[in-house]
Amino acid sequence: MNDTQPMTAGSIYKLPLNMLVMDEVNRGKLSLTERFDINNTEYEYQGEHDKYVASFGGAMTIPDMQEYSLVYSENTPAYALAERLGGMEKFYGMLDKYGKSKGKVKTIQMHGNKTTTDYYIQVLDYLWKHQENYKDILHYIGESFPNEYYKTYLPGLTIYQKPGYVREALNVDAIVMEDTPYLVAIYTRYLGGSTEESDEISGWGLQQLGVLAYVINEWHRVNMN
Repeated sequence: MNDTQPMTAGSIYKLPLNMLVMDEVNRGKLSLTERFDINNTEYEYQGEHDKYVASFGGAMTIPDMQEYSLVYSENTPAYALAERLGGMEKFYGMLDKYGKSKGKVKTIQMHGNKTTTDYYIQVLDYLWKHQENYKDILHYIGESFPNEYYKTYLPGLTIYQKPGYVREALNVDAIVMEDTPYLVAIYTRYLGGSTEESDEISGWGLQQLGVLAYVINEWHRVNMN
C-alpha cells in the first residue's frame, strides 16, 4: 500500500514521545520518582488540564504521565511529557531519532499533523529491537483500549497498540504477538462516514477497522506463522 502517503496522525505521536522521555530517563537525565509541576503546562483542553491539576495535586511523576498518555491517550499528560524535553516544538524536532520516511513528510508534522506509515513502522521496529529499554511503555500500550482497535476481534492475543483518532482519521499502530510477531501500521480516513468536521469517533468506523485487523492477522497466521 502507499506507505509514503501523508495521513492525519491523531494521537500516535504519544508513543515516540514516551520513548524519547524514557531515553532521557535511561541516560540519567530524568527521574521516575520526581513529581513535576503541571499547573502551567500547555494544554489542548482546559477542562481536561484542570481535572489533572486537581486529581494529582498539581504535579505528576513520569510514570503517571506515561500511563495516562498511553493507556487512555489523554493530552494533558502528553504535554507534560513534552515539557520534560523542552516543549512540543523541540519534541517534534527529535522524532527522526527513530527513523525517516522516504516521502515528503519525514516524521510527524507539528503543524498539519500528518505522518506516514513508512515512518511509523520504523518507530515500531526501533521499539521492538530495543524493548529492554521500554518495558514500561510496552506494558502500558499492552493495556491500552482492551477489545478496541486492533484488539477488537482478536481476544486472547497479546497486542501492543497505539491508536490515533481525530476528525476523519482512525489509525492504529501495533506490535502483534503471533507465533511469528509482526508490526503493523494502519492509517485511514472517512471510515464509518467520518469527515474533517467530525468531532466524535465513528462506532461503525471502529468496527470496520477491527474487521480489517482481523483479516490482516488471519493472513499472517496462514502465511507467516
